[in-house]
Amino acid sequence: MNELEKDLMLFEFDEGIEGFHEVKVADKEIRELLNSDLIYIILNRYNKEIMIWHGSNTNIRMKFIATQEAPKIRDKYGNDFKISAVAEGDESSEFKEIVGL
Repeated sequence: MNELEKDLMLFEFDEGIEGFHEVKVADKEIRELLNSDLIYIILNRYNKEIMIWHGSNTNIRMKFIATQEAPKIRDKYGNDFKISAVAEGDESSEFKEIVGL
């Protein structure tokens, strides 16, 4: 786990509940947990940012649910968080640094 990851929370899409559940990162780097078949919400408390990471094998329905659920997660931690979407393979250098890619 890098220093930036200490300020992060990770939420994983769960098709069964059509929503997200928190994933305990512990001693792993977030990059080790990302799965191309899923969508993750990464909450950065330091930068007050929420990033919706879409794996390359996700579908439109999953992406729609993620855009509906992200504001709900944001509202639990502070309504001043900025929400952005990140597609697998199109990650910014900032995102790569944050998750250890």
